[in-house]
Amino acid sequence: MIIIGGGITGANVLWDATLRGYNCLLVEKNDYASGTSQATSKLIHGGLRYLKNFEFALVRESLSERRYLAKISPHAVRPMGFIIPIRSWFQRIQLFFGMELYNALSFDRNDEIDPDVQLPRYRWNSFAETIYKVLGLSRKSLKGSFQYYDYANPNPEKHTTEFILSAKEKGAHAFNYLSVTTLKKQNSGGYTVGLTDSISGKKVLVSSKVVVNSAGPWADVIESMTGVTAEKKLVRSKGIHAVVRNICGNECVVLSKRDGSHLFVIPWRGKTIVGTTDTAYEDDPDFFKVKQSEIVDLLDEVNHSFGFAKLTLKDVDYYYGGLRPLVEDPGSTEGTYSASRKSEIFHYEKEGFPGFFSALGGKYTTSRAVAETLVNAIDLFFKGSESTCVTKFTPLLGGRYQNLKELTTELQFKFPKTPGSKIDTLARRYGSVAWKILSLEGSDSYRIPNGEIYYEEEVEYLVTHEDILHLTDFYFRRSGVGTVGILDPSERIRLDKKIAKSLGWNTDRTKEEMEAVDQRYKWFVD
Repeated sequence: MIIIGGGITGANVLWDATLRGYNCLLVEKNDYASGTSQATSKLIHGGLRYLKNFEFALVRESLSERRYLAKISPHAVRPMGFIIPIRSWFQRIQLFFGMELYNALSFDRNDEIDPDVQLPRYRWNSFAETIYKVLGLSRKSLKGSFQYYDYANPNPEKHTTEFILSAKEKGAHAFNYLSVTTLKKQNSGGYTVGLTDSISGKKVLVSSKVVVNSAGPWADVIESMTGVTAEKKLVRSKGIHAVVRNICGNECVVLSKRDGSHLFVIPWRGKTIVGTTDTAYEDDPDFFKVKQSEIVDLLDEVNHSFGFAKLTLKDVDYYYGGLRPLVEDPGSTEGTYSASRKSEIFHYEKEGFPGFFSALGGKYTTSRAVAETLVNAIDLFFKGSESTCVTKFTPLLGGRYQNLKELTTELQFKFPKTPGSKIDTLARRYGSVAWKILSLEGSDSYRIPNGEIYYEEEVEYLVTHEDILHLTDFYFRRSGVGTVGILDPSERIRLDKKIAKSLGWNTDRTKEEMEAVDQRYKWFVD
């Protein structure tokens, strides 16, 4: 099968189908996880707010999937407290029932989970506790707060890529910077797909019995290329986030915006992420950009709801945005914020396209379940019966360890001359892949703006093992080095030279790549 799109959905389909014995090729026209998957709030959550829409099945599915992700990739999640300020007794009673229901729906949250990432049950914070935990909160009519727990996912771009690399280890094929230019149904059944290498310009034709369209915001573009007329409409919702100086404590604060939607103030790697927006996007997804006016509006919302912050554009160290692909029934009038995040899977057999599947909608947390449902449908099409899905308990490359304490002890025993702080950092960042990283030679290190240290061996490993073709791939999607702000010039030059040497770039190519990284910190002034 050919899977179009290297975001979290395509990555999960590739992983699942490969484990079930299919011969798979995944193609992504940019870098893996460079679309919607890099634009999340960096959370793995059950979706508490969906309870008010009575979407209990979606919440239960999200909570189950949250546990499976913690089981197969414990290094990629961190427990995080979420604080919801309460300003009326009615709101307290209403949310108490919501909390009890959320707790009941996540009854198995810690089953077979590494103790390091187990989640506590919710709690009530008094007025004093709330002020202590969230300094910047307005005290007007404040009664206290509820605090519940979900997961932070510090680097979803890396996590997405890990599904792809795990599948490649099992024999799958995957290429970034390879775009689909033609897609034609063959008379004999199956499809011919024209692919173009966006770096070399080389073109190639491949044929496949099954095509999976997991192109996210570009899914309707792929459908129209085939000639399929979709029964449901794809709606694009634009969401942006800003990475700013640290303005909160250790917990995420959930605030209400003036329009009634919610806003997160999220502690992240010594910085704070604020977001998200939710507005309909009508233009070509290829021309997506974040405008300065949108960042200003977002900061204004934070300053209004979280007055202590007093954020300005100078406080923005990094920003990112993306398009959520939502599925809308024809004639629907609800806005993108209220639109359901449930996924839809289509097989266009009745329309005359047997073996052409699309996965639309959904969210990061439930992507594994979407892939399972989709590969089940492919099984039925191919074999007439479903084979066993094993992705609920098969660990990813970095998830092959029982618990963090045991892993760090074993690494310290194997590498006795390596400082404990380095072993701990690499184990938390990469899980069991830390074995391979520590086996490499390296003595240099690089400090980034939030104080984190990156080591020469991990840079070498990422560059040579993780399909990095551009400097932007390394900075913004594999390592996360560039997502906390602009590096100190001296650190930046040493790091860029290291990467250029590893990839064999000449001076001109290195300069071009460095300029592309610089460009990423500029926003579009409208």
